[in-house]
Amino acid sequence: MAASDGTHGYGTTLVSGTNGTIVNIISLGVDGQTRDSVDISTMDSTSKFREFVSAMADAGELSCEVNYDGADEGIADDLSTLYQAGATTTTWTITFPDTSTFVSFGPITNLGMAVPFDDKITQSLTIKLTGVPTFTDVAPS
Repeated sequence: MAASDGTHGYGTTLVSGTNGTIVNIISLGVDGQTRDSVDISTMDSTSKFREFVSAMADAGELSCEVNYDGADEGIADDLSTLYQAGATTTTWTITFPDTSTFVSFGPITNLGMAVPFDDKITQSLTIKLTGVPTFTDVAPS
């Protein structure tokens, strides 16, 4: 019987090229890349079926939830500084436990906070990815 392949998320890191490692991460997600299509159908399209070609691609969004840390130079301050800067050239690098990486660029477009009365305070951020993201797989051993 063959063993299943899979990688646990524990140990995954997110690094901002501007402020360094984003700490206290609870979860990360990349909603996925999408590509538009252009209808190029004509009066003589084969079998009366529409014809499409691929068009512009969208790198998607990266979302992250972290534990709130309002201490001097804590994560709350770092995220606020990044959000206020609004830089589209911020590099974001996700490094997975197996050392593979996902690298992209983009500004923080949403910075939120949840303050439940019976649980921990968390912050959430959304980064609109721009340009072509790069995934680098683990080198074969």
